[in-house]
Amino acid sequence: MFKSLTFYALLIATVGIFSCSSESDEQANTIQLVPDDDATNGNGTGDDATETDSIPGDNFALATLQIETSWNTADRSTVSEDATTHGPTEYYFLDDQEMVLISKEPDGKRTELKETPGQERSLDVVKSLSYTATIFNIPENGVTIAQVHNRSNGVLRPLVRVYIDDDRRVKFKLTDDPDSDTQYTTINGPLYQEGETIQVAMNTSNGTASFTATTPAGTFSETFTPSNNWTPYSNGYYFKAGVYTEGNDTRAQIRFSEFELIK
Repeated sequence: MFKSLTFYALLIATVGIFSCSSESDEQANTIQLVPDDDATNGNGTGDDATETDSIPGDNFALATLQIETSWNTADRSTVSEDATTHGPTEYYFLDDQEMVLISKEPDGKRTELKETPGQERSLDVVKSLSYTATIFNIPENGVTIAQVHNRSNGVLRPLVRVYIDDDRRVKFKLTDDPDSDTQYTTINGPLYQEGETIQVAMNTSNGTASFTATTPAGTFSETFTPSNNWTPYSNGYYFKAGVYTEGNDTRAQIRFSEFELIK
């Protein structure tokens, strides 16, 4: 039995009004949460979850996604595994039918879900990623929770990233120049307090990346258009979501109760 929210019905309806992808080989592929009523999981720490045979792929359909983490690396370097079959681990497991991702505390560490190599597309292609989650242990300098990134050679930063800053406000950062790590446009969204429910939706269409974030403090939506500096990289965009830490004091944790990729 699928979980459903009005939020997702509205999102899917919105996506549906756009024209079909200009790429002839692009086919409809919907990835949805499939709750497992028989799952028995841990208490949120990962200890009990890693003692079971349940993995996030048992409750969530995660085809064409990888889990990327720097949990076991000495620095910020990462390793990637198939999100459907990987786990349970200390950083990626099920708890009470929620998919839990945890990042270690050193600045720049991460545990994120990302589209697999080969899934990159132009922003003209209609696709979306949306989720409902709660976030705990927000680091001193904040945590990134969603991105539209780009795999093209020479790109240093994502086109747009959604993050909770140290003032506990959801913010959206647009990279103006993909070859630079200093040229940004930052827009403030709603406030977020640790442990609250947050809904995030990001979609691409008509050459833009659109985002909506909803917290108990309100809803914010914005559509971002890349600068001309992004033109050479126009076919390399892909989605990411998880926890990417910006602090050294705590292990950021995100718990997904709903996660849906439509393309």
